[in-house]
Amino acid sequence: MAAQRPEGVSPTGLGLLRQMEAGASRAATPSVAFGDISPSRGEIARAYTILAEGVGDIEAREALLDRAMGPKRRKKSSEKLRRGRRPSEGLAFVARDPSGAVVGTVRLWDVTLGENGPAALLLGPLAVEPSLKSGGIGSALMHHAVAEAARLGHGAILLVGDAPYYGRFGFSARRTGTLAMPGPYERHRLLALELKDGALDGAKGTIKAAGRKVKALDFV
Repeated sequence: MAAQRPEGVSPTGLGLLRQMEAGASRAATPSVAFGDISPSRGEIARAYTILAEGVGDIEAREALLDRAMGPKRRKKSSEKLRRGRRPSEGLAFVARDPSGAVVGTVRLWDVTLGENGPAALLLGPLAVEPSLKSGGIGSALMHHAVAEAARLGHGAILLVGDAPYYGRFGFSARRTGTLAMPGPYERHRLLALELKDGALDGAKGTIKAAGRKVKALDFV
């Protein structure tokens, strides 16, 4: 007899939840260790750890984003939805190398889909130290962030990115045709992943920021 999935959870979301259940010890603390496998030697060349982002990571994270994405990153449409806001509760992560240095980052942000529309998450930016690209860090960050979003009960995640890359994690433009970013963007790069069945049903209009606002005391 086929296993029943929880009501409202999509097949993709169910798979993510099962991943979290299989690693119950990991779910208790949002961190996970993984290795960069060397194809030539078939061994773990380096170990990395994904942890919840802390206040002390802000400077290192910003420097990493500058190296990985350049100064023009602040002019992107998605930045308008992040400016002056805090990431969604429990959904900001960094990857650290064995020395403790920040070598990867990903955040998810609370948004509303259109005027008085359903709530969702906006993922980004995802960045990895340029010298460590293709080492699996970005993929590990994506899997961890999406699984945590599903575990916390969110319905859908959107992002602006390349479909060939993000399609590996279940994202596509199939449900975003009636949605728009608040500024210039390439429509085919607006992608979404439903974590719950029907989370994007009827969603239309411009995506709006809905996250907690940054307060002056946050910088003290």
